[in-house]
Amino acid sequence: MLLGLIAVGAIGVLLGLHVRAPALIVATAVIVVVATIAGGIGGLFDWHRLLSILLLVVALQLAYLFGLLLGVMWRRSMPPQQ
Repeated sequence: MLLGLIAVGAIGVLLGLHVRAPALIVATAVIVVVATIAGGIGGLFDWHRLLSILLLVVALQLAYLFGLLLGVMWRRSMPPQQ
């Protein structure tokens, strides 16, 4: 689970730095589908699985916002091009 959170966080930061919201929507859908398939068919609505999917999605969203913040700060610190 920790490795999944780290991977999702890295993906979120990279999305925030380079792409905008439509890609975040697609990435969220992919995470939900992959986490559901990885958990197996039995107990699809198990609370543990639903909470882990929610945790992954929240981590992605927060990492995306952090990536946006880093991108804005980086662009403002660059000198204007002529």
